[in-house]
Amino acid sequence: MLHRYFKLLEHLDKDDDDVAELLPGPACNRRLRKLLKELANVESVSKALQGSADLLDVREWFDGLIAMKPQYAHYLAPRADIVHSPDFESGCVRVLRGNSNRLTRTEKAVLQPFAASAAAAPESDDEESSSFVERLQKRRKLAQQEQKYVLIRSIPPTSNIVERFFLVLPGRHLGKNATAFIQRRLSRSSFSVRTQATGT
Repeated sequence: MLHRYFKLLEHLDKDDDDVAELLPGPACNRRLRKLLKELANVESVSKALQGSADLLDVREWFDGLIAMKPQYAHYLAPRADIVHSPDFESGCVRVLRGNSNRLTRTEKAVLQPFAASAAAAPESDDEESSSFVERLQKRRKLAQQEQKYVLIRSIPPTSNIVERFFLVLPGRHLGKNATAFIQRRLSRSSFSVRTQATGT
């Protein structure tokens, strides 16, 4: 909508009093241009969410939006109301950043199904011949090895409901005028998703 406004603004006759009366002033136009830039950033994140990304990518994108406009934190913060399982998400992000040794107790608990079981190394004859101190150091090194979590990178950052929404309605409303879109929104209780997707 703002794109169209600024494209049309170049071609409007500013000497026409009837048109000039309806147009926003220069200060308002500057604020609208700033808003357009912010919305372009949000749109790029929205489009990137529809592609292939992992939870770490999404968390960094959301943190960038929050840094740009702190009001977004209410909706996009790691512990926002919309996040289904904040401990799971923050645990996945820590593992993807390589900080699996800094997981909290609750994060470890929710990520337990993804933990790779470490195969116990068979004790060899070399251990018997090594000193007691060397065996203790070896055990400590084995205990310090990071827990490996498999398949964390393959977890989709959006829920299945959102994925289905993008598959069913891929940009269908963009080609229609705003009045028809609003009319459909108001009468959506009368139509199913399938009816709205086919446009009949």
